[in-house]
Amino acid sequence: MKTCTIVAISLGLTAAALTALPLAAQAQTSPTDYNYVGAGVAIGDLGNSDLGLSINSKITLKDHLSVRPGVMSNLNFSDSGETIFLLPVTYDFNPITNNGRLLPFLGAGLSISTEGAGAVGPLVNGGLDYRITDQVVANGTVSWSIYGDSQVNGSIGLGYSF
Repeated sequence: MKTCTIVAISLGLTAAALTALPLAAQAQTSPTDYNYVGAGVAIGDLGNSDLGLSINSKITLKDHLSVRPGVMSNLNFSDSGETIFLLPVTYDFNPITNNGRLLPFLGAGLSISTEGAGAVGPLVNGGLDYRITDQVVANGTVSWSIYGDSQVNGSIGLGYSF
């Protein structure tokens, strides 16, 4: 129940951020062209646990288009544990704050689970990056893996931008 509440709040915040997006194009260099790698907490259905470790990253392909590979695991590598590999391609929206530091994204890709016999399926995700400094990024992501018993997981973490 706690996991469903956390996921619902995360989805609501993402939806609210996306509705506040500016529709006009910016005439300056794109603020979405940064890369990072980081770690954080995974929340959701992770095998026999609701919490785990999350490794996340962002690799910019071109303006407003990125690949955000990630891993979520409860660090139990037996049959009752689960590790999820995520490979989404995301559209990075313009900043939604005046200071240009809060950046929403939305994407789709592939999700691979190691639980039991394993599963592979489509992935839909969305979230926010907050550029604390030029080198530190706080991020939150909600991922919907669509296979077997579809599952929704979230990740909250910090990344080092390069």
